[in-house]
Amino acid sequence: MGTMPPENEEIVGKLPWMRLANPSVQICLISACLFFNPGLYLAVTLLGAGGGRPSSTDMGNISNGVLYGIFAFSAVGAGPLLNKIGPRWTLLFGITGYPIYQGAMWYFDQSGLLWYPIFAGAYLGLSAGCLWTTAVFVATAYPEERDKGRWRSIQWSANVGGSAIGAAVALGISWNSKSEGVPHSVYIVFIILQCLSTGFALLVRHPEILRRCDGTALATFDYMSLPDVLKITGGLLVDWRILMLVPCMFAPEMFFPFQASMNAYAFNLRTRVLNSMLNNLIQIPAALFLGWILDNEKLGSRKRRAFIGITFDAVWIVSTYIAQTAWLASWKFDRSVPGPMIDCTDPAYAGAIVIYMLYAAQYGIFQNMVIYVLGTLTNEPRKTAAIGGLFVGILSAGTAVSFGVDATAQPYENENAAYFALSTICWPILYYVVWKCTTDTNYLSEEGVIAPVHVRKELALEGVIEINEAADFEASRREKTSSMTAGAEEA
Repeated sequence: MGTMPPENEEIVGKLPWMRLANPSVQICLISACLFFNPGLYLAVTLLGAGGGRPSSTDMGNISNGVLYGIFAFSAVGAGPLLNKIGPRWTLLFGITGYPIYQGAMWYFDQSGLLWYPIFAGAYLGLSAGCLWTTAVFVATAYPEERDKGRWRSIQWSANVGGSAIGAAVALGISWNSKSEGVPHSVYIVFIILQCLSTGFALLVRHPEILRRCDGTALATFDYMSLPDVLKITGGLLVDWRILMLVPCMFAPEMFFPFQASMNAYAFNLRTRVLNSMLNNLIQIPAALFLGWILDNEKLGSRKRRAFIGITFDAVWIVSTYIAQTAWLASWKFDRSVPGPMIDCTDPAYAGAIVIYMLYAAQYGIFQNMVIYVLGTLTNEPRKTAAIGGLFVGILSAGTAVSFGVDATAQPYENENAAYFALSTICWPILYYVVWKCTTDTNYLSEEGVIAPVHVRKELALEGVIEINEAADFEASRREKTSSMTAGAEEA
């Protein structure tokens, strides 16, 4: 690793924040793609996509089961693909599945035929693996170590913000509607927005040309053959840290199909729409608060902050599962008969929505915590791409299993108990991996990864690196900065 220039030597090459070659701007662009694509997909899924037909829930379980089953494999393959063709083209392909899937929900609403939703689910499973692998990659590889929690929470907030706004639009349209189906205008608006979002993806740049505002690159990017790229992914399968975290990658999204199914069963249309909006609104402050905990250096070392974050998640999620268990026991839902169609004006709604929102908040904070722990293991971009693909693949496998379980019309109490147990075993695993593996920085231990200037200064002041080696680094940085500043500003 390079060293920090002497304190009396001025840092040159300060670049403006607002430029496409800024890693932070790139995260914002990809967050916008999440806003319009999985965000709006999530809105329609939570509304009970496919309309008010008796078979809509079955259709949703089948199409989403196919989606997430393929998703599990496509995401693992998306890591090597991302390393070969870069984030722009991987992301562009990832977007294409979302408008096709929305169209399939509209088609089913009109015809009741299942072939198109199944096809669209399969195609979205193939493409979504690429989009989400790219998203996890930039959230772990692009930010500085001190900002990884914050940027992941911002990225997730964009995702659920899209869903919340989509649900708000649907709420305004359907508030006085007599139909149990999602209005056609909702499908049309969502499809148009998703197609237009490809413009954000076209602005994505290759990580090799990205420069922080201090002029430093993320890492060196030497040419890698396809076997070398595949070797990186294969290496994760024998890494004990990754293997230990498999249950933590499998469980965070398993509750989602159960929640969507219960929303469609227990509530009428306008209340489902309201629930969808509130579901996502609660996730934004919860995710941002977790990000604040993880990056707040006043709370201590990175290891200690991770411990606090895991504890926050565990207390929130365990408490909510207990409340949800009590609520389900009081209703004793029988899925063989129509649901109660609870309305938001009913007295029973007040307690139900509080538990529903607290339950929904785990969607972001659980997987964001797992991604943060994965991000403490490495800063190397190609390795984070492979980790991102593996994480998304395992996460999707868990969700596919959950859709399959719900398709069997298991009692909601049984599903809730299973996901409660699975999530609970994750907390000691996360604690152990953080205790054994999380350090304050990985910049010193990884060849090819470039530390930001302020980190070099801190390490030099602490005596970790030698200040008298700074001349070589500064000369090299001046040369690189002068050659790329014009191009970066133009980008």
